[in-house]
Amino acid sequence: MDNRSTQFVPVSSAVESGDSLFANPMPVTSQAMIDRFDRSLSAQQWVMNDPGRRDRCYGVLLLSGRAQIQLRQGTIEAKAPALIWLPLGETQAVSVTAGADGYVLSVADDLVARSCGNPGGGIAGAAGGGLPLRFAADTVHVVSLTDGDRDHALLSSSFDAIRSELMHNALGASVVVGAQLQVILTMVVRLAQGVMEQQRHQHGPGSITFQRFLQVLELHFREHWNVADYARALGISERRLGSAVLRATGKPPLMIVHERVIRDACMRLEQSPLGVAQIAYGLGFRDPAYFSRFFKRYIGEAPGAYRRLRRAEERVPDNTFAAWP
Repeated sequence: MDNRSTQFVPVSSAVESGDSLFANPMPVTSQAMIDRFDRSLSAQQWVMNDPGRRDRCYGVLLLSGRAQIQLRQGTIEAKAPALIWLPLGETQAVSVTAGADGYVLSVADDLVARSCGNPGGGIAGAAGGGLPLRFAADTVHVVSLTDGDRDHALLSSSFDAIRSELMHNALGASVVVGAQLQVILTMVVRLAQGVMEQQRHQHGPGSITFQRFLQVLELHFREHWNVADYARALGISERRLGSAVLRATGKPPLMIVHERVIRDACMRLEQSPLGVAQIAYGLGFRDPAYFSRFFKRYIGEAPGAYRRLRRAEERVPDNTFAAWP
């Protein structure tokens, strides 16, 4: 892959004027930037780990080709069509293959927060409470799309609308960009719902305490918190947390934590090019050998064997433009 580095540049640097009606304290071009990559003959890379980008979240809409995302801990890969959401402080770099088509969006976390809807940070009236937008924005998501379906078209329209607003930077651009960002985050919620539904099928709806535990778990499972840490973060006793999790799942909290680590380990082994030891470190394990024993205890096979089996199952011919020599 060509390692040319592309720096984010606002499509327009004009200061938004006359926007007091919309109560926007900053011009939108200082809060959002977008790059359109359109079947370039060489690979492209965006580097995000300098101090000036520490306040940024990123959205990648991959319409064709493949992308590799280097995170603070580990690397993930995605194949088009896909939507990738990267929260504040996670992203080091994004690379796309030659021939890839799509968008890379950079958004200040302040704008993300203001786009998360109601004060509770969730979608008002969503069935079953939905997944709060703020929680979705704080979590790494890589979700597959289907070419030509309604979700795919809606996301393409939203990214294109943001690009147009940043190019013209007209009155109320911040409102339009914020509205489209809310659409994108809502789509993250909708497309990630399958993961949440899987959790519900595994664990049942549970109590509010249990649902709050799952949200905190998403943010901290790589830090190897113990049950006392989760209880402290929730402001409850370990006994109360244990009772809530046991009622919802029939399992103790520590087992739910371990299962979440295993799910992430499986994802990384299937999608990341990193070695098993690097994946272990990225998951917070200090000893790769311990990670291998931990993984085998739950899955029944060593990480390396699991990776080889899954990749053999998924190996199919790639006839896309990005695969041309």
